[in-house]
Amino acid sequence: MITPSSIFFVSVLLVSVLTGFFSRPYFTDRVFYLNEDAYKFSREQDSLVTYHSSTAGPIQVRTDDELHRTLIIGEQSYAIADKSVPYSTKFRVTYPNGHVYSVEDNNGMLLSYDDKGNIVMVIHTYVNGERIKEEGEEDFPPSALVSAAYSDYHVKRGMPGFLVLALGLLIFGWCSFRYQAFQNLMFRLSPQRLMYENPEPSDFYYFISKVGGIVVMIGSIFVAFKAY
Repeated sequence: MITPSSIFFVSVLLVSVLTGFFSRPYFTDRVFYLNEDAYKFSREQDSLVTYHSSTAGPIQVRTDDELHRTLIIGEQSYAIADKSVPYSTKFRVTYPNGHVYSVEDNNGMLLSYDDKGNIVMVIHTYVNGERIKEEGEEDFPPSALVSAAYSDYHVKRGMPGFLVLALGLLIFGWCSFRYQAFQNLMFRLSPQRLMYENPEPSDFYYFISKVGGIVVMIGSIFVAFKAY
């Protein structure tokens, strides 16, 4: 018999599956970040690659030669040179204002240094969603520019495994709420039953199973949001 609760569950299940399906590009596209704006590949023409963001203007990366690239952001150009040597990956970043920084790859983590060899610690301050620059602070961190220029440092977003977990919790919660056969199975698998002789589920147990099922289904929604 089809009940309103069954229709509701099927609707939620269908929405969950469709959300996961249409979210696939979010989890599979590789991106990089500049000032909290996410950029992903848009097109490539000759030696010029364009990246687009839904929250900021496009960025272009031009490959000048094997060891040199130019990052074009708006009307500003940032020169990046690969200065790597065996067992050490390094880059030199030259800003439009003439400032020069070096960036080193430390086991996948990019560390920035100024021209005096001091490490550059970047802590951005935002007020009402707008970045507040400190005196002498560059528009973009050197390490972020290197990440933008080299696709090896682009990353995938989110944790899609949470969607699978959320779907499993949704189904588990529904079964706990709706089906007495499932409630009985959970009772038989419960270690507490070993404490009694010929134990049988009580009405209170069935009530708690239903309440627990509702709580699990609500919790699955919060787990799903963890994926993004």
